[in-house]
Amino acid sequence: MKSKFWSILVGSLFATTLSMSVANAFVIDTLLGSARLANSGDATELAYLKSVTGDNSLTLDFKVDSNDTGFNFAVNGPDSWFIDVGPNTPGYFMLKFGVGNTPAMQPDHFVFQNAGELNKLVWSNSQVDFLTGGANCPTNNGRGCNIGRLSHYVGTNGGGGGGGPNQIPEPAGLLLLCTGLIGLAYTRRRTS
Repeated sequence: MKSKFWSILVGSLFATTLSMSVANAFVIDTLLGSARLANSGDATELAYLKSVTGDNSLTLDFKVDSNDTGFNFAVNGPDSWFIDVGPNTPGYFMLKFGVGNTPAMQPDHFVFQNAGELNKLVWSNSQVDFLTGGANCPTNNGRGCNIGRLSHYVGTNGGGGGGGPNQIPEPAGLLLLCTGLIGLAYTRRRTS
């Protein structure tokens, strides 16, 4: 009976360790809306941000173009990305993609509420209609879907924002659960 119990416990720990290795490093932010605004200017993008968020007090606090030296992105997990914008901590942000040769109604602007690490912009491929990659790419024209489609991003330090340092990222949550299970098993063993 004891060996069966310990086998199950070790198997659970192994499965938890495997799942932690494919988890996202940062919490994926909340998608609020998307639209095709084409090659719009700052005023159009700000108006769209205000309409999606319902906050008319917003201003564009920063804009970073793909040609700028501060344009750095990284893989967040198996199907997501992030951009470190520190020391900025935007409440809302918008990603603009180049969508040439995609269906006419393919959105190119995506508005997010920053929900996790406030100095990171975090999104998944599915939230941006797989323009940054994945099996459901909206075009087969040879250009493909990859992070290179990201044209620019804008952020507003006003409004939104959530989570912050009090949120437990998924790997830490799994580790906490695993520690609790070990403690429960140890307590059960001592009382037997």
